[in-house]
Parts: sequence; structure tokens; C-alpha cells
Amino acid sequence: MAVSENKQKMLRGELYHAFTDELVAERSRTKHAYTRYNNAGDITRRELTVLWRE
Repeated sequence: MAVSENKQKMLRGELYHAFTDELVAERSRTKHAYTRYNNAGDITRRELTVLWRE
């Protein structure tokens, strides 16, 4: 998958438009991932590792 011009600018530390569909979707995906990880409760390290990699 090709990286958009805005994401390339972001990764280089340049000014970019933060509200493109791609970047909004990535932030949403990340929010759901860290919420699952933080709310995992008492699970094994192996299960935590699986959540971390997601």
C-alpha cells in the first residue's frame, strides 16, 4: 500500500493536513487498539503480546 503525501510529510516532521480520510482512520484504529490493550485486564503475557502487535 502506498503511503499518502500527507503521511509522508507527517513522518518527516513537515506541515501536513491531519484530517485526511487515511489519517483519521489510522487514529481511530489506534484508539480502538490501545483501548482493548488497556482494558484487557488479567490476561497472560502472550495474550498481551498479541494485542500489542495488533
